[in-house]
Amino acid sequence: MTTAQHPERYRPEPSGRFAADLSLSDNTTSVDPGDEPRAPQPKASPLARGWTIVLGLVLLGVTAVIIRDVLILNDSVSGRQLLPPVFAWFATVQNESWMLWAGIGCALVAAFFLLVSVRPRRRTHMAFGDGSELYARPVDVARLSTATARRVPGVLSAHTVATRKKISVKVVTAVTPESTETIRARVSTHVSELSALLDPAPNVQVTVTPGGEGR
Repeated sequence: MTTAQHPERYRPEPSGRFAADLSLSDNTTSVDPGDEPRAPQPKASPLARGWTIVLGLVLLGVTAVIIRDVLILNDSVSGRQLLPPVFAWFATVQNESWMLWAGIGCALVAAFFLLVSVRPRRRTHMAFGDGSELYARPVDVARLSTATARRVPGVLSAHTVATRKKISVKVVTAVTPESTETIRARVSTHVSELSALLDPAPNVQVTVTPGGEGR
């Protein structure tokens, strides 16, 4: 039996296209973990947003009046122009004492809009830890505090009101009044552990109402 002779296969030489050194070059900069960009803290809408919408609607109304007068001037539509009487009034107005007060009023309005524009936005969320990217609303912190208080033995129900400075927990217990101090201490300890995770940590206030035995 003769063995079939296979022709020698052609194997091209490595081009070296993918053999480059993948090490960092002098122009490549590495980012340290502490220098990574962080997500911005959630904040409320700017106070100037509502006034900007109102001002935009007013300017749209003025623009509509100008377009209407231009169309009437070009005989595209029929009607009476609204702007010429305004211009005539400005041309004939005389210096009056009320103009001083009107100027002061305009200055106050301008100062108000300036303060509204540069006023910092109100923070709406609470941060977990210094420099953390985890945020929660005060209502979420209140729900966590309520769930934490309900897990304490002897607590029938709990209600929490949370702000950036204080967490107020009201619990109803199924024990005698003599044991309320023990329940208060346990609830305060557990909720304070949750409060310590926030930055800044709000104060914890616990109010206990005895519900009576067998309730």
